[in-house]
Amino acid sequence: MKRILLLLVIGVSLMSFGTLTSSNDEMTAGTIKLGQNYPNPAIGKTYIEASFNGEATLTVYNVVGKVIEERVVTSSMIVLDVSNYTEGIYLYTLESNGEKLTKRMTVKKP
Repeated sequence: MKRILLLLVIGVSLMSFGTLTSSNDEMTAGTIKLGQNYPNPAIGKTYIEASFNGEATLTVYNVVGKVIEERVVTSSMIVLDVSNYTEGIYLYTLESNGEKLTKRMTVKKP
């Protein structure tokens, strides 16, 4: 039952984002790609692979929508220092040329 519900949610996203495709580790919308952070759960530092043209903005939100971190990125390998984040669930969004992709990460304390 959980798998069926997940497919329905992805189907809604397909309608919202047009050419959105996804796998367990990577999402693609048009010309940008966003990978799942690793390790996940993150402790200290976490790494995100992305693909985009030019530069992009990476924004990290907590579960209530507060912006925790925002930065312009120009490299396909993004390193996030999460050592000052509180333990919990976060969302990170990559935006470039009017396209956006969002993934979820978990932060744990050692």
